[in-house]
Amino acid sequence: MTAILEKSQVTNIFKGSKGNDTSYTLGVNWGEIEIQKRNFLGIKTKKVTLDIDLDLTCIMFDAQKKAVDWIYSPKYNSWLIHHNFPLGKYHSKDNAFNHFYKTLNDDSQYKKTIEINPNKIGNEIETVFFYLSIDRKKIKETDFSMVESVNLRINEDVKADQPLIEFNIKSNYNKKNKGILVLGKLFREDNEWKFKAIGQAIDEQKFIKLTRGF
Repeated sequence: MTAILEKSQVTNIFKGSKGNDTSYTLGVNWGEIEIQKRNFLGIKTKKVTLDIDLDLTCIMFDAQKKAVDWIYSPKYNSWLIHHNFPLGKYHSKDNAFNHFYKTLNDDSQYKKTIEINPNKIGNEIETVFFYLSIDRKKIKETDFSMVESVNLRINEDVKADQPLIEFNIKSNYNKKNKGILVLGKLFREDNEWKFKAIGQAIDEQKFIKLTRGF
């Protein structure tokens, strides 16, 4: 049975994980956006609908809240270097988190996915945050107030059609001028991993401040 989470709700998502090979999929979908098209004079002319591409990221922190590992697309390497972050990569050092990008031949029900094996997560990691971000170099004048909805699901790979949890994030004015959406976080509590639904949009500078410390 799928647990429908509300903002700030916490669940023990991995309870009952049986062995080292047990893995889960965190999958994300989102709706199209509607923008005002401008003519060569910069005047708004008409509304157009776009299928926006977002990047799914996760960053791992230790007990001192220092970032110790990450998954971030290498296409952002110039931005990462500029802000003193390490280069992007798709797999965590402990191989507990693996990013899989959707391709034209991929029949996945999700636009972006991260596979999680909780039994492989390094002992130093206490918290893992998951983010969606907008590539501002490709689509101008875009923020998360324009993304009508974001849907996050976590399921066991063998039960892809029956998610364990689902979290729906709606657009609102508080997301204006913010290009990063904090989806949720995994955290250790009483030697178990729990997931907290967050759904909060932040701007670039706050993201840098929160994730600084590599």
